[in-house]
Amino acid sequence: MLKVKTNIYGIMNEKIIIFKNDKIGDLIHAYNAIKNIIDNNLNKEVFIFLSQYNSEMKFLFKSKNVNFKVITEKINVKDKIKLFFFFLKNNIKEVFIFKPSNFLFYLPLIFYFKRINFFGICIDKNNYRRPALFLRNFLNKLVINDRGSKKIRKSIHELHMNLLKKDNSSEHKFGIVKEKYFNNQKKRDYILIHYNKFKFNKLNLDLQDLEVLIDKLKNFGMKISLTNDLNDHQTNNLLLKKYKSKGEQIVEYYPNIKGEHLFNLIGEAKIVISFHGTITSMAAIQKIKVIDLFNCEIKSIEDFYKYKNAFHEFVPKQKNYQFIIPKKNFSITIRRIENLLANGRKINY
Repeated sequence: MLKVKTNIYGIMNEKIIIFKNDKIGDLIHAYNAIKNIIDNNLNKEVFIFLSQYNSEMKFLFKSKNVNFKVITEKINVKDKIKLFFFFLKNNIKEVFIFKPSNFLFYLPLIFYFKRINFFGICIDKNNYRRPALFLRNFLNKLVINDRGSKKIRKSIHELHMNLLKKDNSSEHKFGIVKEKYFNNQKKRDYILIHYNKFKFNKLNLDLQDLEVLIDKLKNFGMKISLTNDLNDHQTNNLLLKKYKSKGEQIVEYYPNIKGEHLFNLIGEAKIVISFHGTITSMAAIQKIKVIDLFNCEIKSIEDFYKYKNAFHEFVPKQKNYQFIIPKKNFSITIRRIENLLANGRKINY
């Protein structure tokens, strides 16, 4: 009798492939879907393809059956060749395309003879489609992120989860990381503020406005943890001079913090205040209270629908997550933040 070779991962080393080679914030929104795939395929090898940007977050998905590969966000020729031979040589059962790169949607066509099950998130926007309708016919299941719609759309988190379900009718809440990441974290009485120079500058704001905000928040009797974007050396030096060398007791500045250290710092905070993006996503997925400064520049009806769609796509639908559209008159924004901290329905501590 012919014996089928097996190993600790399952029959003939079957593999599950996940593509999420984009930014950190995008990876956070796919967290629950990726964990679901890992936990339901413990007898198979799971390969997660990440980008240089989000590979520092791989600690969220560590498991005995998980391997990580790093490829470029915009897949270059070298990585395309590597992927071709990887698919050619391995016994792949399922592929989840969570990063809708055009090249990835050619894989179901190229490897049609291998009978691999492909699942993908597709993009529609007015007359633009990614991938083309012809290539969608080779997907076993797809969900469409219709960015051209003027209706309230499902969040990208819900689309990821719906791709795993047999039907698309159920809603899925923006989940949290497993308890092991935050059970031992003692919440400390500090507010975490993240400074994003680019977004501050778009509103004609600078470090002086940040300092005014910090001074106002000191009145709430909590310490303040301050972070800054990576590689912003000029701002980094200025913040170090103000909040380190002078022995500032209330404000703790964490220069160039990233990855698991940043994730844990956010997870220990009472509340996070930041422009919308990676920081607010990291907080939301750890059940940390958030004031999201959702920057909009609306000059036309097209701009209105653009930001409306972005809001519904990326803002987590959960309690204790509040957002403010910041004003160029930053004193108005500060008053709204103070009001939320003192009287807000959702922001309670």
